[in-house]
Amino acid sequence: METKLSQTISESYDSHEPKEKEYKTSKMAWIQLLSALLVNSSCAISWTTASSAPDAAAEWMKSDLTQLNWLSNTSAIINSILSLTTPWAYEKYGLKTMIIFSSVLNAIGCWIRYISIVVAPDKRYYLVLLGQAIGAIGGPYIYSIATKFVAVWFAGKDRGIANALLSIQLGMFISPLVMPALASISDEAPRLWLGSAIIATAVALPTPFLPKKPKNQPSATADIERMHFKESMINLAKNPNYWCVTFLCSTSLGMVYAVSVLVIEAITPYNYTTQESGICAAIILLGGMFGGLLSGYWVGKTGQYLMLIKIFAPLCAASYIMLIFQLIPNAFAVVLIACLTVGFFAYALLPLYLEFASEITYPVPESMSSCVIWAFSTTFMLIFSVILDSLREGPDANPPYNMKKASIVTAAIMVAVTSPVIWLKGDLKRLAVDKKEAC
Repeated sequence: METKLSQTISESYDSHEPKEKEYKTSKMAWIQLLSALLVNSSCAISWTTASSAPDAAAEWMKSDLTQLNWLSNTSAIINSILSLTTPWAYEKYGLKTMIIFSSVLNAIGCWIRYISIVVAPDKRYYLVLLGQAIGAIGGPYIYSIATKFVAVWFAGKDRGIANALLSIQLGMFISPLVMPALASISDEAPRLWLGSAIIATAVALPTPFLPKKPKNQPSATADIERMHFKESMINLAKNPNYWCVTFLCSTSLGMVYAVSVLVIEAITPYNYTTQESGICAAIILLGGMFGGLLSGYWVGKTGQYLMLIKIFAPLCAASYIMLIFQLIPNAFAVVLIACLTVGFFAYALLPLYLEFASEITYPVPESMSSCVIWAFSTTFMLIFSVILDSLREGPDANPPYNMKKASIVTAAIMVAVTSPVIWLKGDLKRLAVDKKEAC
């Protein structure tokens, strides 16, 4: 009798013991992620449409390659400026509204570019530039959304991989594969504007029908109030580790974006076709997808941000050194491997940097810490693009218009800007709160 009583008391005590609260990511979160990913990709396609088929687009618009590159540079300038407004926009209007805004504005810009088919040939470039600028206004509100989006929708263990999926510009993989096939000659250039407009319209249609927030809280920190704007800015300004991460991420991301845009122009002088050059540009993103998903998955399981950053950052710089010696004629496989390596390490670092910045600055809003990084990233992209474009050789070089000097300068810059990773450190504050509240 005494044994049964003791067992009953023990079972009663066990049933009242506090159990670890289980947080998980809903299926709707992945559907919402897919929608945001498609909008992100469409905006990236619009950004890189002309640079993915440069010869055909430039000839059709009666412009040179430098003018053509300023279509991309215009997007970079607008993105750099408006990225700083994204935290305010997310807080005031919500994530869903800003996704809709971004998708609609991008579609409008794409259709304005298509209207250029009805104007005089010498006016085409300016109308395309106008459409590029209007579409680019919506871009920052989807490019900068990743850290805020995953904080609201995803459990801690899934944030890394979700951030990788949303941060990697999948459109930069699609564009160099599809656009050269759409326009191999100048007369086919209108297909570029029509194709990007159709894609932009298609991905915008589902966005109004998705929910604003998840039904159930995916993590302990998902609904915890963050610092206000002024307090956040003061906190970030006084955080040297945040500025170190910002510099590392923005230079790395700015360089890989610049290389992704210019790689077709860099490879074509070595007697590779526009289609082959487009494949090389796409391979950078393909390698990046594998790298980003791998690092995102691993860091979600282990939280080893610093270890992975300090391993991958020097390897990323080394991959640009390899690129100098692998841009050679009659060796397409070698060029592909070089592009794959650059993309793998550059994009593997992206979710690590963004999530690490959110961790070490918590409770600063994730959108605040990431918007500064994205603004600097596109600023550096613009700077690097102008530098690399100016280093293009002339018609008397061997081969004509090659970018060998640009590849050497690229490697030198990346070695220099990667050095501060040695001093990078910081505590995973947000993760610590998630673990404490889950118990």
